[in-house]
Amino acid sequence: MERSFKYKDEMPRPRSHSRDTLVENAMLQFWVHGYEATSMDDLVRATGVGRGSIYADFGGKRDLFLACLSHFRDVAVTPAFAIVEAEGAGLAAVEAYMNDGVAEIEQIGLPAHGCFMGNTLTELGAHDADIAKVVRAHYDRLTDGFARALANEIDQSPAEIEIRELAGFLAVSAQGLWAYARGTNSINDLKKKAGTLIELVKLKLADMGD
Repeated sequence: MERSFKYKDEMPRPRSHSRDTLVENAMLQFWVHGYEATSMDDLVRATGVGRGSIYADFGGKRDLFLACLSHFRDVAVTPAFAIVEAEGAGLAAVEAYMNDGVAEIEQIGLPAHGCFMGNTLTELGAHDADIAKVVRAHYDRLTDGFARALANEIDQSPAEIEIRELAGFLAVSAQGLWAYARGTNSINDLKKKAGTLIELVKLKLADMGD
């Protein structure tokens, strides 16, 4: 999970003209409402920064959105995924990553806002090459981290085709789970799906290790 569920529409955010705070507030606006549904007027209200300052710093809405994706990677993805990317991490780290995500959803409440990267893929991935490149890099990072962790579990190379395929399946499935959280009110259902995913991975690893 990438701290994808910690923000709500009604959560007040500090207003300031600092670049970091501007990007943080803009990210929350885009995250909750999406790119197309967010106007420059919405960004002015969300950030407390005038149009002129936004254009001066970022050139416009699209470049600000790209900055928000980069910010999300730094403040959300990296801290959450660190447990999987840690040296020597194995399946237990992967399971903890999934469970941590579900626990955050339970704490905040359903339906959730999903993962900012996953939401962006759905909305813009097929229409904007630069944004699609950022999102692909995110999925590649998840796949690489999962591959190393799964390979550690059975003492194989993370470059093995079967390991890479399983890691890619896990990356897509995890993102799918966070997307599913946007449309369900049952935390028990979400827990069961996360548990089933991990059990499937365990079974596949057992087959690969024989």
